[in-house]
Amino acid sequence: MEQNLAPSFDTWTSMFLLVSSLGFFLSIILSINKNGRTNNLPIILLILGFSFILIQYVFFWTKYESLYPYVYFFDSSWYLAFGPLLYSYIIRFYRKSFKVKWYHFIPAVISFFLNGYYLIKSNGFQNLDEYRGDILFSVFWPLRSPWLPALSLVIYLITVRDFISFYKKDKESQYEILRKKWSNHLLNLFSVFTVSYISYYVLVKFPFFNVGWDYTISFSMTISIYAIGYMVYKEPSIFNGELLSNLFLKEGTSNGELTENTKDEFYEKLLSYITQNKPYLDNNLRLVQLADKIGFSTHILSRLINEKSSKNFNQFINEYRLEEAKKLLLEDAETSIKTIYFDVGFNNKATFNTAFKSKFNCTPSEYKRKHLEVQDK
Repeated sequence: MEQNLAPSFDTWTSMFLLVSSLGFFLSIILSINKNGRTNNLPIILLILGFSFILIQYVFFWTKYESLYPYVYFFDSSWYLAFGPLLYSYIIRFYRKSFKVKWYHFIPAVISFFLNGYYLIKSNGFQNLDEYRGDILFSVFWPLRSPWLPALSLVIYLITVRDFISFYKKDKESQYEILRKKWSNHLLNLFSVFTVSYISYYVLVKFPFFNVGWDYTISFSMTISIYAIGYMVYKEPSIFNGELLSNLFLKEGTSNGELTENTKDEFYEKLLSYITQNKPYLDNNLRLVQLADKIGFSTHILSRLINEKSSKNFNQFINEYRLEEAKKLLLEDAETSIKTIYFDVGFNNKATFNTAFKSKFNCTPSEYKRKHLEVQDK
């Protein structure tokens, strides 16, 4: 019996430890791009927090928690932060300048602080009863209840769904339809996570509950959170119409085969619109947005670009951005490279430099320097 109580890993706990490391890896991937890091910060924190929670679960299942009581990853605090994090991420697709108010995170911050305080003071939560008379303890103990995070998760799910419904219009553009369906997809995944979390604290009260149920519930929570992370990683591809184009937007019967004359006519209309309106200067331009502006379906626009230019959407738009960048480099020697690449629609300097060198066989700085040398002569 003593041997059964000894800390040890089995196949399941080893797998969950590996899965938690994948969560850290996914959060790093989402952090690599500077622009993406700013936009995706809420999801990065969500995945990072859940990865820490998984490690804490592994310590609990393997009984290493008793050997290392100070190794604590604040699971109850993270759960209080998950709702506001999802809220702050999804709402920005409806209000670009949106920033979640600080008070949304007050419960999570207080929970982090008090958990850390009593973790140290009670020798790793081993003698908490000694502090039940503290004023702070009367705040700390309710915050450790699983039902407060459960309530928070449900409230934010309802809040975000209501917010999306509030933005519903009688006639929605393709971009708005895609945005709504994609946001609802993320919310559905988060709903699975919430239901799984609540089900644990309901089912644990029944005699049939065992560690197998615990593993299964934790696995479904893991799949939900990591699926959200993957979808966020693929966000540019989704909104550029390059990932599973029929997953979110179903093409109607009007998108049949076009004659070559019609294709030429539509392509001329596309080129004319781009030349006159310069939509490529928008750093957040997506295929569905451009299709809405011209009056094409995403399916037709994507096919036109692929067939007529032999490029995908990003390559096609970047050609215009590069020509605009070349013009600015020649016209204004005082403007910095950083200002130029952002002004012409690029969000990332490395991407701009790579694309520029591929087209002009030199970096923007070299191109600028050569032009100045020619002028001096």
